[in-house]
Amino acid sequence: MPTLTIAKKDYKVTKGNIVKMYNKATKEEFLNGLDWYPDTHNMARDLESDTHYQISTESIVGVIAALSPNNDWEKNKKDAISVLNHTLKGNYDLDDIKVSTYDSNKDKAKKIINGSDIETTLKPNKNSGMKTLNFFKCIMGDTDAVCVDGHAFHIASNRVNALDKVPSLSEKNYDIIANEYKLATKLINKKYNLNLIPSQVQAITWVTYKRVNNK
Repeated sequence: MPTLTIAKKDYKVTKGNIVKMYNKATKEEFLNGLDWYPDTHNMARDLESDTHYQISTESIVGVIAALSPNNDWEKNKKDAISVLNHTLKGNYDLDDIKVSTYDSNKDKAKKIINGSDIETTLKPNKNSGMKTLNFFKCIMGDTDAVCVDGHAFHIASNRVNALDKVPSLSEKNYDIIANEYKLATKLINKKYNLNLIPSQVQAITWVTYKRVNNK
């Protein structure tokens, strides 16, 4: 049972907490969770078509991920579409675009649109960008990636709180929580004779947590 000490406060994160939330999932939530990342990837492919293939699916997923921190999912999608439409009009500076996340994240989207390496842009140093990079990887189909966002943290630590109350995670602590999701996936697969991957368990518990806690 790992205990993370962050800013002098202890957080117990366990695979059991994750399994407990998984067990609350309805059939619809289970199916929604299975499809969440593939559906998002398909959305990015559709947007690539809308840009007449001027911007690749990978870059579009990078833009979506860059604009995701502390951003509601529906606003995240709208922000990404606004950035893409602005770019297609020949405006590459993005100064006139307002987004529902930090301007530094808009700057990352700008760099990706302008051809910067996506993974380096999303995770510029050791202890930042872990969630954003893994969100990108999950959408791109990486079967080992785990997106530990605010809800995922609360699920693993058996907490219900606002997203702005989520502590900053070092790379070490991020990896500890991601590993608990991997262990929970193994337990779920063994118990129910399934073949889920960690990102699917994270997505299933994410949609379930939002319903259970009216988030």
